[in-house]
Amino acid sequence: MEVFRKLVTSLSPEELARLPPEKLPENIPLDLVEEAPLYSRRALESLILAANAHHLERRLDLQARYGDEVMAALDKSRLTGNTANVKIFHYKLEDLERLHGRWQADQEPILLDRLGQAIRALNALLLDVRAENSDASMAAQLLRHQSADGEHAETIRQAIVKLHQHSERIENLLSRYFRVRLDIVQHEMHDKLQQVSRLDHQAETLRQQIEHLRTELEQTQTLWRRTVKKNQTNHQAEHLQSRISALVAEQRAREVSISENQLTLWLDALVDAALHPRTRNNLPIGQSDARMALYALLNRYCQQQESSAMQIARNPFLQVDPAQAIRFMLLSEQFILDYFSKKRNETTAWISDVAQVRSEDLDGLERMILGELKKSSRFRRRGG
Repeated sequence: MEVFRKLVTSLSPEELARLPPEKLPENIPLDLVEEAPLYSRRALESLILAANAHHLERRLDLQARYGDEVMAALDKSRLTGNTANVKIFHYKLEDLERLHGRWQADQEPILLDRLGQAIRALNALLLDVRAENSDASMAAQLLRHQSADGEHAETIRQAIVKLHQHSERIENLLSRYFRVRLDIVQHEMHDKLQQVSRLDHQAETLRQQIEHLRTELEQTQTLWRRTVKKNQTNHQAEHLQSRISALVAEQRAREVSISENQLTLWLDALVDAALHPRTRNNLPIGQSDARMALYALLNRYCQQQESSAMQIARNPFLQVDPAQAIRFMLLSEQFILDYFSKKRNETTAWISDVAQVRSEDLDGLERMILGELKKSSRFRRRGG
């Protein structure tokens, strides 16, 4: 289009009139006429009308021969390039890479927090970018199955090239993102494990205090059943219950929170990097460390649910259903199974000509993670 704009300003009306309409681009904007010199506008209008008529006739011919689906695929090839989704993803990825470089140089905790926020923003764009990649891939595949000759064959060939280039560009962006995201979440997980370690000692001290108060409470309740001074012993029991509740609340406040959303984000980082063909064969050395950190946090998540359930079951005056809490703890393993079930459904939207997601890779990752989880003491107890 830029070449044509230059021709409009440099050619005379007679020279414009001699340009072949079939060589002009499609969808010439009307404002081009207003930008043209006054003496060329009439010739330009006639040329644009002739070009539009040619392209419309050609489009109708293609549609009559190959159908609506092929026309939609050809239209999609014309829209490839810097589409809005890919452009935004690209810009945000470049910002992330620059920030990641700063963090690698400075190791400032605040920069790691910003990196975490940045990958969450990019994660929100992944679905649309992958869907665009899938659409381009399916359009190219459809065009490859067409039998065309002459001018139509060249049109279809050029469309396939554009669609492939668009998909290739998206795959390159995804591989860059998966690498940097893996490094970021690896450090997030290690920071989380360090928080766990720092607070474990404090939690153990609180646990011992709670156990001591429980023993004292049981003795008081036994005394309450035997003594005639029931009001006094009842008051003592209430006081002990209040102290236990306060210590339990303090203990929970000191726990490092690990949420399902965090686990999903960390799993996504590991799984996507392991599945993508441009990252799975050359994963960074720290990837094994990231997996070990994830396994530790998954085990910690299960232990927290178990600890919470047992705490509730042993503390009779906390108004929560113990059976429900224990059932929630048992859902930790199901969380992993559900995650991979959803991942299998999502992979149908990732398959492209450039990157084939293999279901056996996903199955292997699932077995690996569950295998590590089942080595924990909680899963051994469940197994008998």
